[in-house]
Amino acid sequence: MNLLPQLLAPLLILGAAIYMFMRRNGERARNAPLRGEIAARTCFETKLHRVSILGTGGFAGVRGYWVPITGPKRLVVGTDAFMVSAPQAFREFLFTGRESSIAFARMPSRLVGRDRDWIVIKGQSNGRQVQLAITRDNLLDVWQALAGAGATLVN
Repeated sequence: MNLLPQLLAPLLILGAAIYMFMRRNGERARNAPLRGEIAARTCFETKLHRVSILGTGGFAGVRGYWVPITGPKRLVVGTDAFMVSAPQAFREFLFTGRESSIAFARMPSRLVGRDRDWIVIKGQSNGRQVQLAITRDNLLDVWQALAGAGATLVN
């Protein structure tokens, strides 16, 4: 009976790793046609410095809070779809232009008295509603590329 706690922790960690791997591979398989279309018709590509996702619940009570996505991130825009990817965080968000919207926003920074300009992207990715925010980048170029892919402009 003393071996149960010692055996349970590694099994839980292994189970979580297998779950994340299977989830990631399932998402990549579902996104393969759209990812291929974006890659074949790339109009704009850039490295992103700051990307956050609006929390919808889950661990640590992140509902309603912007959670930063870690690691290097890229934006790839095709003719009618675009992708925000963060490979080290095992995250990939694919949006079709006509089913997404973009808005310009000013949000407070962690530094007191310094607000930042953000582009907020709303749309369906991997079968669920997602909101991403991009800042500290070449926002004008990103905005024009997203609008060119068909994203609806929201004031």
